[in-house]
Amino acid sequence: MKELILDKKRFLKGLFISIIIGIVTTIIIIFITTNQNTWISLSYINKKYLFLAFVLMIFAAVIDALRIKMTVEAVNENITFIEALKVYYISNFAGGITPFFSGTLPTQIYLFNKDIKNKMTLGKATMVSTIMPLIKTLVFTIFTPVIFFVFKRTITNYTILSTILINGAILISLFFLFLFFLAIKYPEKMTNIILKIQHFPYILKFSKKDTILRLFNKIILEIKEYHKSFYLLKENWIKLLLSTFYTIIFWSTFFLVAPMLLWGFNLNFNFSLVLVMQVIFYFILPFMPTPGGSGTAEAGFASLFSFFVPLH
Repeated sequence: MKELILDKKRFLKGLFISIIIGIVTTIIIIFITTNQNTWISLSYINKKYLFLAFVLMIFAAVIDALRIKMTVEAVNENITFIEALKVYYISNFAGGITPFFSGTLPTQIYLFNKDIKNKMTLGKATMVSTIMPLIKTLVFTIFTPVIFFVFKRTITNYTILSTILINGAILISLFFLFLFFLAIKYPEKMTNIILKIQHFPYILKFSKKDTILRLFNKIILEIKEYHKSFYLLKENWIKLLLSTFYTIIFWSTFFLVAPMLLWGFNLNFNFSLVLVMQVIFYFILPFMPTPGGSGTAEAGFASLFSFFVPLH
């Protein structure tokens, strides 16, 4: 895990690709949408709302740090608020420069296992890092269809596409949730599967037998620790419930940033439509293969908010 996180070439490559895609997409959007009235319109920006948008981003970071802290405490471990805030920013950066945000999870595991004062076992670190996105996935899986169908009439231009994307994202989310609960309920079966994989002939081609044996034994021990950590979560269900509450507060706060920016540009818009579009967009964004959704995020937002923002 340490080797994975400290692979500077991989992270620099991801960062470079993410920046290039983001810059190219932004330039294209600016080229298409900018005209002589754009700069005049910018002079009428209401700075109060821009400041409030900034405050909301800071507040969202604080809430997410509290969510991380509460989830860690749910497995009877300790982490300071500052350390939790550090985990939030570093792991989000790692996710932002890797396809499908894949860098977020290993970065969190590494930080919990190696970089905080009260270091956690790898099993507990993995449990905490896994349960947080699962809670987010569960919240989105429950609320996204409800919000979509409640406000379905407000997004008639995207109804068919949105339905397809939402159903696809929900199926993938449910699949990951299924794997998680299956692993928790049947750890013995997982151990047996690993033992069978260990004896596959082609496995020996990748490394020495002793090295592979130590690796698989460590995986089995971590599965047991992972299983044990889950029962700690059951014992501390109130803290897990609070973590879920913080997740809802975080995303509710985050979704208010875009309306603040629109108000900052003195635009009239359908508030519910903006919220619905963001919920759908952020539910689908993690499934985009570009680093951190680069390009997809810029183009997606430009397309979605073209409903409210004039070309100038």
